[in-house]
Amino acid sequence: MRYTIKIIVGYVSVACVACLVFIVTCCTRPVSSPKDASSSDVAATPSPTNPVDQILARYTQAVGGEEAVERLRNYRARGTFRMSIIPETGTFEVWVKDPDKSLTVVTFPRVGVIKKGRDGDIRWSQTPFGTNKDEEGPNEFTGLERDSDLYRAGKIKEMYESIKLEGSGRLQGREVSIVEAKPAKGPSDKLLFDKETGLLLRWDMVRKSPKRGNVFVKVHLDDYREVGGLKLPFTVRYAFESFSMTLTIEELQQNVSVDDAMFRKPAGK
Repeated sequence: MRYTIKIIVGYVSVACVACLVFIVTCCTRPVSSPKDASSSDVAATPSPTNPVDQILARYTQAVGGEEAVERLRNYRARGTFRMSIIPETGTFEVWVKDPDKSLTVVTFPRVGVIKKGRDGDIRWSQTPFGTNKDEEGPNEFTGLERDSDLYRAGKIKEMYESIKLEGSGRLQGREVSIVEAKPAKGPSDKLLFDKETGLLLRWDMVRKSPKRGNVFVKVHLDDYREVGGLKLPFTVRYAFESFSMTLTIEELQQNVSVDDAMFRKPAGK
């Protein structure tokens, strides 16, 4: 039971980091299994063209343009999250500072406060279970956490070995362009862009988990709002295979004063 709680806590804390870094730097990185690709909510049709550059350029402009993205240096955000498997609502607060510093504080229902920090190459965590350690090597969530560093419009193509337009489809009544992106290793990702607005509506991913094999997740992006010249999704829903989790941003501050000391690993117990 304790191990199960720790696994869920890990998902929440990493998803908070990934969600928030995505939200303020304008991108996401989640894929689908063959089953997902044929899902009834997205009906793909082949296309002989490959206008991926145009789609990504339009996306960059839709969220505010490269200049607005480059102006962002750090931020603070707070909000709530809900999970389909528990009735209570949790809270989170995130600080991120360029280039490699982040701190996530999650108040988890019936568990307590969980902290995850990154200070350059040093990663650490604190939980009510007494852990306080560097996180070295592969673990349950490094794939998701690594993705959070790459949530920047204009950087999407650099993340993949190849990228192409798979076709068109519909997602919740919206016409979408479906882009298939193949990394150097592992299954392809799928990115679904709204044809009318140019915004990213969903990003599907699959990541390797040492203890559970592939972990599939669909990330739905909704409630885009303009903050500091950037149009950002204030609601992000993670649909895992066995449960879902929705993060809602309630407050977002950009380019605030952030003390580097808050990102340092606490003294071990």
